[in-house]
Amino acid sequence: MKKIIILLALLLSTFAIYAQDPNILWQRTIGGSEEEYLNDFKETPDGGFIFGGASQSDISGDKTDGSNGYIDTWIIKTDSDGVIEWQNSIGGNGYDDLHSLEFTPDGGFIACGESTSDISGDKTENSRGLDDYWIVKLDTSGNVEWDKTIGGSDSESLPQIRVANDGYFISGGSRSNISGDKTENAIGEDDYWLLKLDLSGNIVWQKTIGGSSSDSFSTMVLTSDGGCILGGYSDSNISGNKTENSKGEYDYWIIKLSSSGTIEWDKTIGGSQTDVLNSVIQTSDNGFLLSGRSSSDISGDKTEDSLGSSDFWIVKLNSSGNLEWQNTIGGNDIDQAYSANQTSDGGYIIGGFSRSDISGDKTENGQGNFDCWLVKINNVGIIEWQNTIGGSEIDGITSVIQASDGNYILGGNSQSNISGDKTENSRGGQDYWIIKHAQTLGLEENPFSSVITLYPNPTKNILQLNTQDKTIDQVNIYTMTGSKVLQLEVDTVSPTVDVSRLASGVYYVQLYSGKNVALKKFVKE
Repeated sequence: MKKIIILLALLLSTFAIYAQDPNILWQRTIGGSEEEYLNDFKETPDGGFIFGGASQSDISGDKTDGSNGYIDTWIIKTDSDGVIEWQNSIGGNGYDDLHSLEFTPDGGFIACGESTSDISGDKTENSRGLDDYWIVKLDTSGNVEWDKTIGGSDSESLPQIRVANDGYFISGGSRSNISGDKTENAIGEDDYWLLKLDLSGNIVWQKTIGGSSSDSFSTMVLTSDGGCILGGYSDSNISGNKTENSKGEYDYWIIKLSSSGTIEWDKTIGGSQTDVLNSVIQTSDNGFLLSGRSSSDISGDKTEDSLGSSDFWIVKLNSSGNLEWQNTIGGNDIDQAYSANQTSDGGYIIGGFSRSDISGDKTENGQGNFDCWLVKINNVGIIEWQNTIGGSEIDGITSVIQASDGNYILGGNSQSNISGDKTENSRGGQDYWIIKHAQTLGLEENPFSSVITLYPNPTKNILQLNTQDKTIDQVNIYTMTGSKVLQLEVDTVSPTVDVSRLASGVYYVQLYSGKNVALKKFVKE
């Protein structure tokens, strides 16, 4: 009887191993006995990775350093397989976290986050107010070389740092009037606060940017002309530095600045409800891709209704900040995009959190309370493939990149034990969760697309979609610039589509069959 039980356990274990998502090349759960929060990571020149966030844990699990205070900055260097090479817990006697991590010209690293600590532990300067920006310079092995505390008498929050040739740009949120390091009064309830630092961390200049209400900073990207873009969300009308009225409860708000901090333009982008910007990147055509979450239906700048409580909202702008295309991507519940990057094929990889089951654009049910949702879109925003990854609890992506080998690295957080796609138990309440995800073929290259044919093509009125034995669930038709002009819910093999009302031109037709997605082009005469 014992042999039968052992054999059954081995069979179940083998099934569990092979039941994992085949796109997951490896994964790592990294944490201590308490809470960890991963916020940023980069691929290092040696093919490994450096991860940064915050930790509440003392020595336990993967943590080899005791806590300095309530929360410390926790930085981990891994090899190319995600195996830890070194780590450092950095902080004072209060709350110290990390929101941004970059390389420095000398081969080291610069990290920045929030701090409430006075002089203690690794902190060499007292707090200026409630929360301050805290900048820490590290050498190639993660040892602290210097640190700077920057703030006013109130609260500074969510800072990002970027490395320029002659120093650093740092930006975040601020509520402080003139005090401490702040040389300008607050404009509204919350403002963006941008500073230029030299390579030693000394302030060169600064600028407070905002409207009369609440302007919450989220993200910053350096631009190819030596300036930068600041992004976040705002409910301010025309006032202060805001040149456009609010479209709804909150809108995406981005500001383009020169290398000296002069505002060149700003754009308010949103619908009638809440739209929260989380990420901005500059694209290869010198435009910008914005990603975040939206609860708005068609209104203002939004051209598609909400699919659930909130959706991924992806917006492409040209170099002057004018809207080129957009896509609302989601299911029937909560979906939030936190990170986007351009891929080697000119498209984009989007990562975030999802609580939706199969519905709208979602082709897989959730595994737990929240899951990681990875979405690949082409250069005009059309979904090429997607993957829902998670365990039985709350899991999500906070950052995603395409690595040098073409595969994707997902960095986020997980509360799940072994379940669903998770192969390791939680170390504590929440851990860093790092996943290497295989590069997947584009829509026009994948095996499902290869079995689809269109007839006649060109066509005047009726398009026959020959799908062999594949049952199609949904058909979408897009213009070549990514605007959806037709959506049909179907449940049939080889459906026909009436395209007589479409204008003459070239279109994409997108077909869903369960998790499979295909993309083809046709000509409307």
